[in-house]
Amino acid sequence: MESLKGISAETPLVCCVDSNNKPVVLTLLDSGTSDHYFTDLSLFTSYTPFNQPLSGLTTEKGLTFNVIGKGNIEFQTNINEVKQTITINDILYTSGFRSNLISMSKLSIKGVEAIFKGDKAVIKLQNRTEVISATWIGQLYVVEMDEPQPTALVT
Repeated sequence: MESLKGISAETPLVCCVDSNNKPVVLTLLDSGTSDHYFTDLSLFTSYTPFNQPLSGLTTEKGLTFNVIGKGNIEFQTNINEVKQTITINDILYTSGFRSNLISMSKLSIKGVEAIFKGDKAVIKLQNRTEVISATWIGQLYVVEMDEPQPTALVT
């Protein structure tokens, strides 16, 4: 097994690089988080920093993280050869996570449906339009964003 020396809880989960060879952080569907959390500020189309950071608790006993601001994000998907721009509102920004998290409970409250089958997950709007797909990788549902192209996976 290849050594993961230097990988820690603070190391981002990297799936790919953009056209400038900059690492892109994974975006995950998460059934355990109460809010959407993004650590990738570049995806925000609007952003308002908080005057004072808010503190949050992780599932690990005694560990906390700071929420620095809030905004909306936008990303591209390509499902069944149909390119779409997806916007998710009320995303909390934190630099303390290893990946971006899309809250399944927040999506459910908005009336979307999630279908999990085998190694795939699909998020559908109320009109049954598929808007987000994810693939099971390393026990995580990784959201498939149209760009950039995957080149490596670090766990």
